Amino acid sequence: MKHILIKLMLVGLLFPYFSVGFAQSNLKVNGKIVDSEGNTLPGATIDLIHEKTSKKHHFVADNNGLFVLAPLVAGENYTIYAHHLGYDTDSVQHFVATATSKNTVLIRLKSNSGMMDEVVVVGYGTQKKVNLTGAVSAVSGDDLNNRPAGQTSSALQGMASGVTVTQRSGKPGADGADIRIRGIGTLGNAAPLVLIDGIEGSINNIDPNLIENISILKDAASSSIYGSRAANGVILVTTKRGSSDKVAIAYNNYFGWQSATNMPKIVNALDHMLLTNEAYTNVGASPLYPEDIIAAYRDQGNGSSDEYPNTDWQKESLQGNGFQQSHFLTVNAGTNKVKMLTSVGYFDQKGLTLNSSFKRYTIRNNVDVKFSDQLAVKFDFQYVNPIVTSPSASIEELFQWMSSIPANQSFRNSNGTWGLGWNGNNPVSAAADGGVATNKSPFGSINASLIYKPKEWLTAEVNYAPKYATQVNKNFRKAVQSYFPDGTPSFSVPVRTALTQYNSQELFNNMRATLTLNKDFGPHQLKALVGGSREDYKIDYTQGFRDTYVLPDYEVLNAGSALNQSATGSASEWALQSLFSRINYVFKDRYLLELNARYDGSSRFAKGNRYGFFPSASAGWRFSEEGFLAASKGWLTEGKIRASWGKLGNQNIGTYPAVASLNLGSYTLGNGIVNTAALNDMSNPDITWESTEEKNIGIDLTLFKHWTITADLYNRKTSDILLQLDIPLIIGLNKPYQNAGLVENKGWELSMGYRSDPGKAFKYNFTFNLSDVKNKVLDMRGINQTGLTVNREGHPINSIFGYVSEGFFQTADEVKAHATQFGTLAPGDLKYSDQNGDGVVNESDKVIIGSTIPRYTYSLNSNFSFKGFDLSFLLQGVGKADGYLYGAGIQPFTTTGAIGGTIREDNKDRWTPDNTTAKYPRLAFGQNNNQQSSQFWMKNAAYLRLKNLQLGYTFQADLLKSIGLNRLRVFVNGSNLFSVDKFWDGYDVEAPVGYGNFYPQVKVYSFGLDITL
Repeated sequence: MKHILIKLMLVGLLFPYFSVGFAQSNLKVNGKIVDSEGNTLPGATIDLIHEKTSKKHHFVADNNGLFVLAPLVAGENYTIYAHHLGYDTDSVQHFVATATSKNTVLIRLKSNSGMMDEVVVVGYGTQKKVNLTGAVSAVSGDDLNNRPAGQTSSALQGMASGVTVTQRSGKPGADGADIRIRGIGTLGNAAPLVLIDGIEGSINNIDPNLIENISILKDAASSSIYGSRAANGVILVTTKRGSSDKVAIAYNNYFGWQSATNMPKIVNALDHMLLTNEAYTNVGASPLYPEDIIAAYRDQGNGSSDEYPNTDWQKESLQGNGFQQSHFLTVNAGTNKVKMLTSVGYFDQKGLTLNSSFKRYTIRNNVDVKFSDQLAVKFDFQYVNPIVTSPSASIEELFQWMSSIPANQSFRNSNGTWGLGWNGNNPVSAAADGGVATNKSPFGSINASLIYKPKEWLTAEVNYAPKYATQVNKNFRKAVQSYFPDGTPSFSVPVRTALTQYNSQELFNNMRATLTLNKDFGPHQLKALVGGSREDYKIDYTQGFRDTYVLPDYEVLNAGSALNQSATGSASEWALQSLFSRINYVFKDRYLLELNARYDGSSRFAKGNRYGFFPSASAGWRFSEEGFLAASKGWLTEGKIRASWGKLGNQNIGTYPAVASLNLGSYTLGNGIVNTAALNDMSNPDITWESTEEKNIGIDLTLFKHWTITADLYNRKTSDILLQLDIPLIIGLNKPYQNAGLVENKGWELSMGYRSDPGKAFKYNFTFNLSDVKNKVLDMRGINQTGLTVNREGHPINSIFGYVSEGFFQTADEVKAHATQFGTLAPGDLKYSDQNGDGVVNESDKVIIGSTIPRYTYSLNSNFSFKGFDLSFLLQGVGKADGYLYGAGIQPFTTTGAIGGTIREDNKDRWTPDNTTAKYPRLAFGQNNNQQSSQFWMKNAAYLRLKNLQLGYTFQADLLKSIGLNRLRVFVNGSNLFSVDKFWDGYDVEAPVGYGNFYPQVKVYSFGLDITL
């Protein structure tokens, strides 16, 4: 009995402590994160730190900016830190929770759009930036909006280290850029995977105004969760979502005018004739133009007439106004349970030629519905309708003609009829009256997610995202009749009016389910993700053709003649199903580990080769959090070392290359048409994924609270690249593809940033990016390609292949003593190196002379603001690259595509007996020696370009309240304002290798405003 009483007394004494403990486990804080205007901030991160023990817990606000902090000890002091992408961190100091109070907090964060810290979007989720162990670059949507670009891909140029963006054209609707992440790793399609809110799509189909942020996954560790499609890197685009508890309306626009950055300067009619005569006499021929005609041109001066045309083909062809405009309206509204962001956009870009334009209509509605703390729904709808129009003769033909047709050919007669041009080829008449090609490619998509949280630390999500796209491509090429000055008809180009029409329908289905665990266990933080997905795609298309349109105003197939009609059509489909997982482990906020794995199955391969496993591992050490570096916190704000390894795949190798397919067709046999089926290509059922293995080591530093430095070093090898290897000719089929090639990319990246004190009136920040990649083909199984650009073992992909030039022959004795070359040689011709010493310069003497892959890509992005004024600029460039242009418009008097060539102004500096140190060889009409592929026509393609410059002013809020506005900003902007390079005069340094027949880059001068009601 005595022992029982003692036990009861002990229980009585300990009961208050047990009850306190019970209360402690139930104490919690309810909070909300909003911006300075009271709008909720979804996805904000909250750190709860116990001030006595320094124990930290990590929480994430929901889509309404709401969060719950638990458990708390009654009466103890806590510090609550709130962070959100694009906002300054704020905190609640010495917070004390009690059992009798409501324990609620409201935290307001001030916007800081230049600050891309704390939370970064990664595959199927987000991560705190300090806990990242992979190589990930983040780009703010606000930075993209500073650049008036028709295609979002071009706005990414210079925004991230290790990402090479090359914009090769300013053509409306086709001014998108090629994006390469850490170089080119395959001989096929090297474009990265683009996911928009988790769904595969084109980055050019999303208006920059809709983008909240972009994450670029550069190494295998961060990309491997996307497995078979991630070998070329991954770009994650996150769109804006509703965040307001009230109705907020925003409208922004800009208006601008475009002009060509540069165009080649072509000689006038008199110079063309004089130089043509010189080119004829240099090869022993009689002058083409008699002296009386040359004298008549001299007497006429700079004028032009029917008898003696003097046409500036560029001036007459570039008659488009180049006007560009953008309008975007956004409605942000909601309640505590429902958030909605509705956007309507219109973009219109006119071209430099007549009948060339690009229009895009955008409607997007993002809705978030919270039924309870456990159940929520996201429903996004998007409709985009891009419409591209261009002259039916094609922009490429027009630009080739205007730089190669001699000025002494007429574009229009004085009676108003179209002139001869070059045998009827006339860029002016083709643009004005030659018909229009129209490409309409509207698509609609739904992205629906059901989110269930049975526990605070457990989230299940199911997603379904179908997309339906159509395309109607009509090219109605009208016959344009040209005339002699006396009214006599001459050429009709084309001979008959014709219509080609292409129609397609595409359906893309995406189904995904994920389960995410996010829980802290004392000093241990664990986040685990498992999921599965299935995607399938199908396309059906038809194409029809008819010509001889008696009534050319009726642009339908039935209006054409049935005598020369044709119809084709086909369909294809594929499917991909996957399982994926990720584990993130953090110990004491300083030791980091991440494991990823994906198991993909693709219908593109034969049975037995359809599935692939793609793992990765990465680790990090936040050494700045170690106790022995506590004294360094004054200058070492953050320091982290990262290392990673992973394997990736590439399934973009054709739809069904492993299957033997029959080519179906129709042919004339005797007096009838018979259907045929032929097996032309040998199949290879053993084809499998191209595989990429990558190693990466990096360091992240934040110094003195203002400087950020990120550096990475990596090695990436891609194996099993598809090659067509030789097979015995007796088989009688074309070579099959085999997994055989090997390519290596080695490189490094450096990003440095500085952000001034946000509390000062004068604010500024800058980011400098510098990266390099060395590309090398390691194995081609002995295949030696020929042509201007080749893939050869030991050299970069798409290397330039040609002769080594050794200057000009200066004397006839030099010509006689040198190896035999091409045609009839004379002093002033190019001299090539006889590499093998056999006395003949031929194909065997060609070597790798240059590389088209850019090296030392760099950029400087800066922003300044003071009392409402803001100024930003972007400098971007390439330190090392080679470019090669040839053909009409580059090489004197070269004919390309049956268009007679002329000569540029700088070609006048040619070799003559009195000018032996000339820039160009002698003029020699009809000879092909000087036009051979050689170092002489290769140019340095390194450059520095001012990509963007913007000046804006934001009016003070108190001045706007009287007119009912919350924000008003006006700005002026300039893009592609100048370039420093040593490339061909008149041609853009980012242009592709080949003919100079492409639409030039454009300068854009624009102004606009941003309004928020």
